[in-house]
Amino acid sequence: MHKQSRSVGVRSFMRRTVASSLYTNAVYMMMSQGVLALLGFFFWVIVARYYTAAELGYSSAIISAIGLVALIGRLGLDSFVVRFLSGSTNPARIINTALTYSGMATAFVALVTAVGLRLWTPSLGFVATQPIFLAAFVAFAIASSLSTIAGAGFIAGRQSKYLMLKDTVFGASKLFLPFLFLQRFHAFGIVASWGLATALGLVAGLFLFMPRVLAGYTPRPSVGDRLVRRAWGFSGMSYLANLLAAAPAFLVPIIVIGALGPEENAYFYVAWAIATIVFFIPQSLAQSLLAEGAHHRRRLRHDIRRAIVFSFALLLPVTILVWLLGEQLLLAFGANYSERSFQVLRVLMLASLPLSVTRPFFSVLRIRGHLRELLAWRIALTLVLLGMSYMLLPAFGLEVIGWIWLTVHSIFALATIVLRGRLWLWA
Repeated sequence: MHKQSRSVGVRSFMRRTVASSLYTNAVYMMMSQGVLALLGFFFWVIVARYYTAAELGYSSAIISAIGLVALIGRLGLDSFVVRFLSGSTNPARIINTALTYSGMATAFVALVTAVGLRLWTPSLGFVATQPIFLAAFVAFAIASSLSTIAGAGFIAGRQSKYLMLKDTVFGASKLFLPFLFLQRFHAFGIVASWGLATALGLVAGLFLFMPRVLAGYTPRPSVGDRLVRRAWGFSGMSYLANLLAAAPAFLVPIIVIGALGPEENAYFYVAWAIATIVFFIPQSLAQSLLAEGAHHRRRLRHDIRRAIVFSFALLLPVTILVWLLGEQLLLAFGANYSERSFQVLRVLMLASLPLSVTRPFFSVLRIRGHLRELLAWRIALTLVLLGMSYMLLPAFGLEVIGWIWLTVHSIFALATIVLRGRLWLWA
């Protein structure tokens, strides 16, 4: 009888989880990432087959630099949109104000970064010396920044299916673009393919999908919204936290190309691109948890546990599958990629598991307004990850990055439970 009642309780828990908007919003975000994973896989296979390893290494570092610029230029307004859009009386103006500020800031940061690459990473200095490359670098950074803001609007509106559609446009359109630039632009042809596809996804998101989330929405410049100014304290702290959180993902390829050269960076980036797709499973659940927390604070603890369980349930089989078949999967890129990328990839897959704990914890800190504590955790985590990667990479090679990610994230996950479990995990 006791076993029967427990079974009924488990089934009831699963039904409530599946029916919740936390689940459906997160599922659409993961489906979006699944579409990006599949189409992105074919994109990089095409690139690996038709471009040299050095060209792939250079282009992946430039794309990483663009991603970092877009992150800085967003000013944390993507998190602001997720957190505060539901409470706004004029959500369309909130979106347009975030887009306007982000676009202007990203343009400035992109110009500074492009010039600075000549000093920081001389092998990428050609971006600033050729006008067409400089203009493309700035334009693609703006498109990437604004695309993320649009995606945040879909998440905040609990309509992540449109995020999936926007990302489908991006992923599908970039498959044929590498062939257009193959003969002339070499490494920057890969960057151009990625950037133009990003711009197409942005146009579809703002003009086709956003009006379905916000009735009557039209993208137009907007500044000075009162809610943006009142919430700037939240966004300022959240911005720094987001910058610290994402910086390792963008900086590590630049560290690798500086320490080991473009070819080694190509082998690393293929593994890194696959792993970061898997990392999005716990991240999507954490983002959905943040959106749900803005609407339903009372059921937060139940949603936390569901997010963690669901994340582990998805990550474990994916990790096992990559360990068993990853080497054969990488053969699609070529024999060298299968040999050089697999070792780091399989360790990075293990590193995804502790993210099921740390990512929801960071979302809870945002929901409860503990932004100073969130910033402290992020500073410590980012400094350790980047510092160890910078020091150990030249001596131990690519695989050490996987072990650093696995060890550091596991320690931090345990620390969140031991030190702060009563805040966010235990009833």
